[in-house]
Amino acid sequence: MVKKIFLVFVFCLLLMSIITLNQFFMNLQYISTFKCYVTEQLKIPFSVINDYNSNDNELIKNASKEIILTTLENMGYEHWKEYIDYIELNIYKANVIPDSDKELIVALNMSKDLAAIGVYSAVDGQYIFKTALKDILPIKNITFLKVPEKEISFLVTEQLLDERFGAFFVDQFLEIFLFQSDSFTSVFKKSKYLQEIYKLMWISPDADPDQWIKIVEDNSFSIKQEPTLNIKVSILRKKMAASKYFMPEESEYTTVQEIITEENYYWNPNYSHFVINEGIDKNSNLKVAIIEDTSTWRESFLGLKSNNFMVKTLKGDVFFQEKKSIILK
Repeated sequence: MVKKIFLVFVFCLLLMSIITLNQFFMNLQYISTFKCYVTEQLKIPFSVINDYNSNDNELIKNASKEIILTTLENMGYEHWKEYIDYIELNIYKANVIPDSDKELIVALNMSKDLAAIGVYSAVDGQYIFKTALKDILPIKNITFLKVPEKEISFLVTEQLLDERFGAFFVDQFLEIFLFQSDSFTSVFKKSKYLQEIYKLMWISPDADPDQWIKIVEDNSFSIKQEPTLNIKVSILRKKMAASKYFMPEESEYTTVQEIITEENYYWNPNYSHFVINEGIDKNSNLKVAIIEDTSTWRESFLGLKSNNFMVKTLKGDVFFQEKKSIILK
């Protein structure tokens, strides 16, 4: 009898161990953190960061190389190691993940189309890799903004999409991320400066082949924490035109339409997003938050009219809905 009880106990213990290990190995964050604890070369010692912040150019150079190589390894970008001399490194410190003090935030610009951010926590004189924000665009700057209901900060990135060579397009935009459910989620995105150039016949095949259109958007942002975290976007958008067989010079464009307006977004913790307003979807009777108003999008300058809201439900689903279907708060 005692033997049977013992065998049952051993079986239960084994079963619990299997379940626990399965959950562990199914969580990529736990795997990466575990690897960093047991693999020395995946850690960044405090001494390396001290060298990076020193006034000695040789120490700075060697520390930068070690930080970049370690972060590439931690994020699974090992194939980028051969391009280390071309990778731009920037380091920040802030509290962006829960249950931790200020983290070491390592931003890497790897090419004109790719950047990534690695986040490390301090443990016993070393920085241990915790998580990453991958496959974003080159970072111009990172700042931090306190999350009202939490003890962490938003990660506020200024990114650059530069396709002026061949595609006639550049977009420098603000994108805000919040760490939740073991990953970074985008909760706000808006252009700061945008310029796009089209030959009119690319949009309207019957148009004059010499007609060119340029859209320029130059926006500014004002952020206030009280009484509600709010982002005011002051928008200046211009549509310009020129006539020439080849691509016109800057001075040859003439402004044909201009919009000056404002958009106001506020942080809504129920939807985990910066929103314009809230309402009810008449089709589903669901509560929704208004993320964007498509009638004010710059595509309207190109004759692509839209009269929808981009909405988000309390479950996190995001979709477009006709304005007439939404009862605003």
